[in-house]
Amino acid sequence: MADQQSSFTRGIFAGVILDSLLFPYPRSLDERNPDEARTVRRLIKSLREMEGDLIKPAKFDEEETIPDDVIRAFAEIGMLGLTIPKKYGGLELSASAYARVFETLSAIDGSLSVLVGVHCGLGSKAIVLHGSDQQKERYLPPLACGDFLAAYALTEPEIGSDAQNIKTTATLSQDGSHWRLNGQKIWIGNGHRAGVIATFAQAFVQRRGESVERMTAFLVRPDMPGFRVVGTVRKLGIRGSTQAELCYDGMQVPADHLLGSIGRGFGVAVHVLNAGRLTLAAGCTGATKRILNEMSSYAEDRVQFGHPLADFEITQRKVSRMASEIYASDSMLGVLASLVDRGDIDYSLEAACAKVFASEMVWRAADDMVQLAGGRGYVKPYPYERMLRDSRINRIFEGANEVLRLFIALNGVQAPAQALKQVGSALRRPLRNLGLLGGYATSRVRLRLGQTSTLDIDVHDRLKKHKEYFEKHVAELGAATDRAIFRHREKIVDGQLVLERLANMAIDLFATAAVIARTQTLIGERGLEMCEREITLCDLYCVEAGRRFRANRNMLDSREEEVDDTRRSVAAAVRGGKGYFVTDAILDE
Repeated sequence: MADQQSSFTRGIFAGVILDSLLFPYPRSLDERNPDEARTVRRLIKSLREMEGDLIKPAKFDEEETIPDDVIRAFAEIGMLGLTIPKKYGGLELSASAYARVFETLSAIDGSLSVLVGVHCGLGSKAIVLHGSDQQKERYLPPLACGDFLAAYALTEPEIGSDAQNIKTTATLSQDGSHWRLNGQKIWIGNGHRAGVIATFAQAFVQRRGESVERMTAFLVRPDMPGFRVVGTVRKLGIRGSTQAELCYDGMQVPADHLLGSIGRGFGVAVHVLNAGRLTLAAGCTGATKRILNEMSSYAEDRVQFGHPLADFEITQRKVSRMASEIYASDSMLGVLASLVDRGDIDYSLEAACAKVFASEMVWRAADDMVQLAGGRGYVKPYPYERMLRDSRINRIFEGANEVLRLFIALNGVQAPAQALKQVGSALRRPLRNLGLLGGYATSRVRLRLGQTSTLDIDVHDRLKKHKEYFEKHVAELGAATDRAIFRHREKIVDGQLVLERLANMAIDLFATAAVIARTQTLIGERGLEMCEREITLCDLYCVEAGRRFRANRNMLDSREEEVDDTRRSVAAAVRGGKGYFVTDAILDE
């Protein structure tokens, strides 16, 4: 039986396959909740009807704003109350339903998806999860009906991924009536137009007889004395959305605007951001589907050398890879959304895997689209260059992919490393620091009755070879994890190149398992003949993922360590030379 300590991805680092978390593949939303599915279809239909009328991505991009009439229209159809409980006027969508709506919105316009994601998935969500009854009564109804927007202010000028060490301070007044916040926040979505903002600061709390600073969450408003919008930033992409710099100069925050409890802001941030990765992965998947549709149309219409581009094998390679990766990303989304909706499972690693996979997929897809379109891909009014610009931020949003890979690997190696006391000790602090990127960072995989190193489910003959390779690769990841721990011992926490390879292996294995599970369910529902195209997608993804897995596995051997040493030497030389250090190849200088 799976429990809150269970994690499919954490398990495979130990060579254990928790197949009950993925098999059978989750049922569709139509089966689980027909009423909610109808609500999702209504929202999707409304969004598509607005496209080209109210929703004008090129105009938003050029003018670098989203007009108020669009926001009002979104409020009227319920788009600003997606995550807000019905008792406060919202739609109270499940994680699965919210992700599906967000997928369509992101395919239509990236800037709108940022505005809604910040409002519904971060700002409003923080109040839903951690607000008091009074805070919910005060703020959720106007947020649901669009009286004002919500924002979420965490990032600071000197603090990005290491968010637990924010510098903004909060001091309680002597009479306990209010807090004074001092600090700056940057790149805050909706920050210039929000009516309420979930924000974070360091407040002193008593721990073991000592007064120490701990991250604490607050709700603030722009009318509070000491609040100031410094300005907004101009960006590479998602230009229709607006990111602001905020200044708290002795800002007076009433005591009843504490969000959660003193010193518990870290938990607030964890729970809000963790769920946000599902939404981001869904958005990236929707955007990639849109790009594939654009690429397919363009490749058929554009004729070169007497043939449409779709006839050429290099184009076919790009299209087929994109389609198979969308299938994999979609399959992960179905699993992840189901885990989130269950509420009794640690899904933090799966969310990180899906976010990394989908954000890198959409970037490759947008780049391929620009390349296929040639000169038209690089200029306006064609939409392709905007697609590329808009897609880039996703590898940074909700935790930079480099940091998320470390989070995945450090969590994955923790359970096997417990056998070595010094390794377990060394892991504690990095895992605590990275804990902001996912919940339950210190939970362990416990090998219990019913947990095995094999995929104990029946699959169709067409999938058996993929199942066999998957089992083989899980065993190899477990062995590679053990070798890395014993070879590097406590230094594993700083071995980022090793951790990155382990994380890449785990990401591909989670995606492969989701693809096999989904394909098996489709065969069972439709029959083999009706699933030939999906099976082909499964075949292609599993083969290419297997090749990537083996490449990463091979880079964990001792010979690659010599190459890593060379990389470190070259990096040191660049660092010492303050850039490229070799003399010019043409001029004598």
